[in-house]
Amino acid sequence: MKNRKFIAAAMSAAMLLAATGCEGGGTKAEQYTWSNVAIGGGGYVTGMVYSEAEENLVYARTDIGGAYRWVEAEQRWVAITDHLGSDQWNLIGIESIAADPVDAKRVYVLGGTYMGKNGAVLASEDYGKTWTQVDMPFECGGNCSGRGVGERMMVNPKNNSEIYIGTRNAGLYKSTDFGKSWNQVTSFPVKGDYFQENNSVGIMWVEFDPVSGDVYVGVAEKNGKCIYRSADGGASWEALPVFRQELYPLQADFDADGTLYLTYSDNCGPNMANCSDAAVAKYKDGTFTDITPNLNDGRYGGFGGVSVDRQNPGTVVVSTLFYWADPGDNIYRTTDGGKSWTGMHNVAKGEKNYVMDVSRADWLTWGRDEAKLGWWITDININPFNSDEVMYGTGATIYTTQNMTALGSGNPVTVAFDAYGLEETAVFEMASPNYEEGEPQLYSIMGDLTGFAHEDVTVGPDDAHYMGSASGGAAVDLDIACENGNCAVYTIKDKNKPVWYTADGGTWVNAKAPEKAEGGSVTMAADGSSFIWTPGNTGNSNIYLYNVEKQKWYYVKGLGYGAKITADRVNPKKFYAAYNGQFYSSSDGGVNFEKTGQLVSDSITIHTVPEREGHIWLASGSLLMVSEDGGKSFASIKGNDFKAIGFGAPKKEGDYPVIYAMGESGEQGDGIYRSTDKGKTWLRINDEQHLFGNLTPSISGDGNVYGRVYFATNGRGIVMGDIAE
Repeated sequence: MKNRKFIAAAMSAAMLLAATGCEGGGTKAEQYTWSNVAIGGGGYVTGMVYSEAEENLVYARTDIGGAYRWVEAEQRWVAITDHLGSDQWNLIGIESIAADPVDAKRVYVLGGTYMGKNGAVLASEDYGKTWTQVDMPFECGGNCSGRGVGERMMVNPKNNSEIYIGTRNAGLYKSTDFGKSWNQVTSFPVKGDYFQENNSVGIMWVEFDPVSGDVYVGVAEKNGKCIYRSADGGASWEALPVFRQELYPLQADFDADGTLYLTYSDNCGPNMANCSDAAVAKYKDGTFTDITPNLNDGRYGGFGGVSVDRQNPGTVVVSTLFYWADPGDNIYRTTDGGKSWTGMHNVAKGEKNYVMDVSRADWLTWGRDEAKLGWWITDININPFNSDEVMYGTGATIYTTQNMTALGSGNPVTVAFDAYGLEETAVFEMASPNYEEGEPQLYSIMGDLTGFAHEDVTVGPDDAHYMGSASGGAAVDLDIACENGNCAVYTIKDKNKPVWYTADGGTWVNAKAPEKAEGGSVTMAADGSSFIWTPGNTGNSNIYLYNVEKQKWYYVKGLGYGAKITADRVNPKKFYAAYNGQFYSSSDGGVNFEKTGQLVSDSITIHTVPEREGHIWLASGSLLMVSEDGGKSFASIKGNDFKAIGFGAPKKEGDYPVIYAMGESGEQGDGIYRSTDKGKTWLRINDEQHLFGNLTPSISGDGNVYGRVYFATNGRGIVMGDIAE
């Protein structure tokens, strides 16, 4: 058994809450801070909005992970929509953000992840710290095709009580009272007739001419009449001339002199449909001018984002869309209104005018010598107060240039990772071993990215600890060796190579499965010497034991297909299982299983306890069953309805591990819970302002840090809670 080291958890984020409830016979309620396990993004950042009223104020929207605000003093993003819980999970996909260009404190969010459910407007007067919600009578598609087009919601800079929203299938809406109430603009003549992957794209953006004050609206119409203008506050509208009928104006931005710059593509962007034709144009005095960059640089696909430099008229940046060839999407910059352009790279000529800095999230290299410039760049923004800073979102993170004005000078532009604090991964499972210095603190699996071995949960992982570099594939299940932090195992949906393990905390080895089967479940012996694999999607009854030292598979006897198996967290020879209503145990390393005589539900989940050999917790709906003798007998704990439970370091060495749970306890409501007295009492440690959207049933304490909890979300990454100092 390891000589474990216990650490007092320190305050690591600005979000504080007072935990309420009873624990340990009336222990004083403690405050928790909430942050994220650092990864480095992980999901699609569909848009960013700089405030024009306050320097260093910028917001970001994601397709399934909510909205964020940049905090300059902390050099990090903070989530501003965590008050949305599982009952409002659909609002976590953000369709649009509008920052008030007059009153910096005001910000608006249009939430709605999928068509089929109505969205809502969230209005804030304090930078997104608190919100007023107005439910809307139309659908949104924050995670649907066309989610990377321009901002559908915009505040009138000449009258900031007036806000417009362009919808996907219900036309144009308008508020004249700071978003408190909304009415459909019945005079607007079209709703958009272009569908992509069965989703209506509708109105793509709203912009205001800074000179005339006229409002312009871009809409996906197949006849080419895609831009409408109103000079009388929306009372009447006229269509601009058709630029090119086969193209759609995905984004637009006005220069100070009233010139409108636009990016066009032949479809409206992610998901599956790639663009094959595109253009860049500007519109002024009733005339379109084609200013598409033509550098003979191998460019193909579409154009996504466009942004005008507020400091320098005629200076514009645009981004390509679906340019998959290395080194990825390109960014072009003009300083003369589109007469000439300079690109960040020119594949045809072998030119590269930038360097990537992903030192804070090295896994973004994806096994390359250098990270890609980007992909799915549907939004790009020049900081209105700093021409060198150009921020753009990708399918996995945010990048920001540090010296954009150097482009074309012969000196490279530095493009740096800039998503610290914004974690949009869809997490399946994570676990923290009893780690020692130099061993991973946490392991995780998740959608798209497979998973990570986290050496330090406050630092983005490097490429060497990124599971996807070894296996790729969609992860299915994960387990760790509780007494050896360097050992873990996971499965993926790959019939040829479904099982992977590590014995050194980061070098992932394929276990060469004895049969072709996707994924399946795994559990690892306490010391990492072996693991048991139940293949997925085969229908046969084979269950296998793998000896790591011998690199050899054996049959597991005594169980059939569908058995739920978990390793003891102390004794590597012991495993436990539930199968056909009976509880089983193995004392020979998982080779043979025998019934203990205890009857259990087939719907239970099995949880074994660090530092306590033979201690087993079974969870099934409102019932917890606890054994301290290896499953020979169980006691029941009622009054809780937990979706997931996990264990973490106790306050004092030798005490029973802290138990964490996700679900409901008594009358305290749905939340995150902690027990320091073996489940006799439970303390809810989150509140109604910290619900974290769509939770995934996986929770774990930290193996060494008392009070620290990790839990999984579908879009908000791995949330980490610490006791505040």
